[in-house]
Amino acid sequence: MKIIVLRFPYAPAHFLEVACFMAERLGYEIEGIVSFDLNEKGTSSYPIYPLTEIGKLTWDVAIYACEDKDFNDIRPRMVELGIGRNEQFKNRFWLLQQFMTKKYEDCADPAIQETLEWWKTHELSVYNQHIQIVTFDKVLFDETCDLPYIFFQTVGGEICKMYYPKNYGQIQVHNGEKAVVNLLTEQVPTSPHLYVTDEHTVQAGDIIIDAGVCEGNFALKYVDICSKMYLFEPDEIWQEPLRRTFENYRDKVEIIPRFVSDATDEKNITIDDALGDLRGENIFLKMDVEGAEPKALRGAKKILTNNKVRASVCTYHHADDLIKVKTILQDFGYQTSTSAGYMVFYYDPEIFTTADFRKGIVRAQN
Repeated sequence: MKIIVLRFPYAPAHFLEVACFMAERLGYEIEGIVSFDLNEKGTSSYPIYPLTEIGKLTWDVAIYACEDKDFNDIRPRMVELGIGRNEQFKNRFWLLQQFMTKKYEDCADPAIQETLEWWKTHELSVYNQHIQIVTFDKVLFDETCDLPYIFFQTVGGEICKMYYPKNYGQIQVHNGEKAVVNLLTEQVPTSPHLYVTDEHTVQAGDIIIDAGVCEGNFALKYVDICSKMYLFEPDEIWQEPLRRTFENYRDKVEIIPRFVSDATDEKNITIDDALGDLRGENIFLKMDVEGAEPKALRGAKKILTNNKVRASVCTYHHADDLIKVKTILQDFGYQTSTSAGYMVFYYDPEIFTTADFRKGIVRAQN
């Protein structure tokens, strides 16, 4: 197969490197790099052509080395200009999809085979066949604090405002209104990112530890039935929205603006140091800290050993997270299981080397 790679001046350089790397792994013939910067004089292992010369090249597929949104915006324009057919333009994840299809074609795992079958008629995504319907929440604006928000219902039926940063980049227009993707879409029963099940859930009176809060949707869902809540979120842009969201629950919600880790310093804190000497409590621990989960668990030894804990810990950020997280929890005496299905976490640059399916959550209890 002959391919060309389309380079955009504003796209990260590693996008081009990844596209060429994956094409080489697949044994595809790279005809050259086509640059949208008509004056580019850059160097490459392959010849570089300005976009105006694309008609001189022979190719089967053109790979976009850019962000998804740019790919979706530019592809139809290329087709309108008669440069190629719609099916000839692919994003860099198409190459990963082709490679993983070959790598796993003889895999005996039925969930993986289900994904390979799905890929015959769909593009690769993080959740693939596991999440097929995405819903949206209407965004409103609170003039008293100059922040956008949505209405959110707790498990107890209370309607709360959940706030977002002032210039939140994920707000989009849906059906003519400002909206954000409903985050509970990731918590449908078929999702590999499912934190709770009927048997493994937050119970009335629990202490909740939410490490990696972000907008706070998980914590807010259970705020009216828990006894105490510790929210760890180091990103400054979320501090004011979180304060507004949990303003009516200040008596039982503590927001901790530091990274969870295995040591405490100016920017980091262990869960043990943050919570003190808790013993004999019922705790639900939800942890999604961008691949730092093993460190964070090692910093929660006293909490995990001195209390009755149900934990849901993310394991998809790195290829070896599943083994590390399960080992740590089992060493602390926990029984572990994993969420169903698999994720393809293409936000991890290393996935273009590992080309692996990943379990989303390890659930554990002692």
